[in-house]
Amino acid sequence: MFAADRCSGSARWPLVRMRGDSRTQIVLLSSRFFELTTHWVGHTVVCSGDDCALCETLPSRGLFYLACLCDSRVSIFELGGLSASNLEQHCKLLHGGIRPGLVIDVWRRGSKHPIRSEVVASRDGVDAVTVLDLAQHVLALYKFPPPNVADTIATYERRCQTMATVRNQQTAVRLRASSNGCVAGR
Repeated sequence: MFAADRCSGSARWPLVRMRGDSRTQIVLLSSRFFELTTHWVGHTVVCSGDDCALCETLPSRGLFYLACLCDSRVSIFELGGLSASNLEQHCKLLHGGIRPGLVIDVWRRGSKHPIRSEVVASRDGVDAVTVLDLAQHVLALYKFPPPNVADTIATYERRCQTMATVRNQQTAVRLRASSNGCVAGR
């Protein structure tokens, strides 16, 4: 009872935030994107996939995540679809694809503008973060538990999908109740 979970704090990597008119530099630790489909319900929630209760009424949005070093800290870099496509195209065309060790300048002109990127250098000997490790840290942002010791990416995905299904059903019920309340109150 009087013991702290020493692992819980290390489960959260900071998110690289690109505000309008900002610029930073990152070093990739990923060899590919970790992709999530999400919905906006006043905050971002993970889509549960097939038979998602929120897909019936809300649009979905793809988010793409990369592990990176930013300001000498392991961090998570989140990109929307257009920004991820631009980064991926630049890496594939000129640098052999997304790979650990690529040093990338990233910038954003305004808050509603896509994030732009350009590979400026490459570092040798940079170890890749595994997809399961990145998934654990990204899903910690959405308050999902970490994978079990024996989990693979597939078993962890199934477990998180089950949790997302329950969460999204509850959220859909609340959304319907609040929209019915607004109409009835007129």
